[in-house]
Amino acid sequence: MTLRFTAVATAVALLAISVAGWAQPARANGVPQLVKLTYLEGVSNFGPKDAEGVLEFSFAEAYARIELKNLKPTPGYSYEGWLAGGQGKPFPVGKLPVAPSGVGAVETKLEGLDRYDYDLFVVVARPDGSAAAAMPDQKSVAGRFTVLKDVTPGASADVRPDLLPDTGQEPGGAGTNWKTPLAVVAGAAVVAFGGLRVLRGRKHHA
Repeated sequence: MTLRFTAVATAVALLAISVAGWAQPARANGVPQLVKLTYLEGVSNFGPKDAEGVLEFSFAEAYARIELKNLKPTPGYSYEGWLAGGQGKPFPVGKLPVAPSGVGAVETKLEGLDRYDYDLFVVVARPDGSAAAAMPDQKSVAGRFTVLKDVTPGASADVRPDLLPDTGQEPGGAGTNWKTPLAVVAGAAVVAFGGLRVLRGRKHHA
């Protein structure tokens, strides 16, 4: 009875491990990218030159997080984040409030993003009362980046998804393959019960 129980328990444990491993949904396409923001030559033309920051973003997860320091507020202006470059118009990421000390942090969703060929993030200063539709000419810290495209799903790189946000799960539950875990369990059961027969044979011969 003990040997039979051990064999059954082994098969059940392997089933649980196999199902847990293969039933995991596929990872979301892409991982966050980090972009250093500085007073960038050829781009920046406004604000303190010692200002800096970090942009963390993911097109696949449709979010951006910005941290800034040494970017003290300028009377008559407010700061914003914009994605630029590529073949289309710049994309407004959102307002970037900063404290009198020059420190600021904000996290926002990239809502309405319909293209993924941007290669530049810019912190701009908008004059009070100006139209909000266009990116202002006053550019503070900025950073360039490259988004890897058309990589294998699940690879450690941000990719251009067809839809936002992209969970990486294939339609119809195709992310789960039951054939492999069942094959593992079947093989484990054969081994376990084969071992049980061997042990029984030895017991009879003893």
